[in-house]
Amino acid sequence: MALRQIETGNSEEENSMKYRRFGKTELKVSEIGFGAWAIGGSGWGEGCDDALSMEALACAWEEGVNLYDTCDSYGNGHSEELIGRFLTGKRDKAVIVTKGGTNFRVPERSKNFTREYLKMSLDESLKRLQTDYVDVYLLHVPDAGWQDREQVLDTMKELKRSGKARFCGLAMWGAADTLHAFEADKDGVIEALECPFNILNKSNLEVVRIAEERDIPVLTSQPLASGILTGKYPADTKFSQGDNRAGFWTEKRFAAVEKDMEIIRSCVKEPVQNMAQLALAYNLNYPGITCVIPGAKNASQVRKNVSAGGIVLDGSVMEKLKGTEGFVF
Repeated sequence: MALRQIETGNSEEENSMKYRRFGKTELKVSEIGFGAWAIGGSGWGEGCDDALSMEALACAWEEGVNLYDTCDSYGNGHSEELIGRFLTGKRDKAVIVTKGGTNFRVPERSKNFTREYLKMSLDESLKRLQTDYVDVYLLHVPDAGWQDREQVLDTMKELKRSGKARFCGLAMWGAADTLHAFEADKDGVIEALECPFNILNKSNLEVVRIAEERDIPVLTSQPLASGILTGKYPADTKFSQGDNRAGFWTEKRFAAVEKDMEIIRSCVKEPVQNMAQLALAYNLNYPGITCVIPGAKNASQVRKNVSAGGIVLDGSVMEKLKGTEGFVF
């Protein structure tokens, strides 16, 4: 498959979106992408339906977003289906990132990084996405044991050779398993990395530093700390059963970060208009971060997300935010 330069949904003259090089690939991506976990329809509170999701995707496109991040397990394939439907007729102008390795077909949603399973998963993703290739295929949180046992770097090479994935990488969680993969990767197989990163989450500071050294583009998931950094959830919030935030964002967790939240609120000043803008701008100003991928369930949320584009934070503000205690997992 011939490589081609990705063009944006709208010309740069028609929107204010900024675009960045994507590591050693020839891709050029919007600095703010579309995180498509929520539009899968489960795990992120109420207020998600397909009509609103399609409006959100259309709004993102009009705002110049060209990177769409999804996963086969988001809504058990529904997120990919929506993106495939939306990108009909404009596939060649979009960067599709998807993931495999979580077996959502079984109740326990166990991990599986065997070569045959990943090949099957990629083929199924392509059908849902209505395309014959993805731009970036990420293995979805393989721990060190899976990495070694199944020689996942070799599998990534094979997926790339097939032409069904132009570039391959990892979507990870904590730092230890990512650093294990970096140590094993002597041939530069890892061409992209996705990991949680925000003002409060200090888990992947070393990971991002190494990625920058190796020119590996970093997509940051949870840049808004699952919505906490929007400021709309008070400390006494109790997320309902089934919400992905319920187990982590407990009363104890809210109390632990309250001093940090005070610092963050104090940094909301020109050119920043609100906490969400500040949180996204922090990531975009942080060395080594290529693209943030906040979620959105409707057009209004998309507009709020893209409003953070191009904001330059003062160095003293960045240092103040870096100095928050946060947490590590």
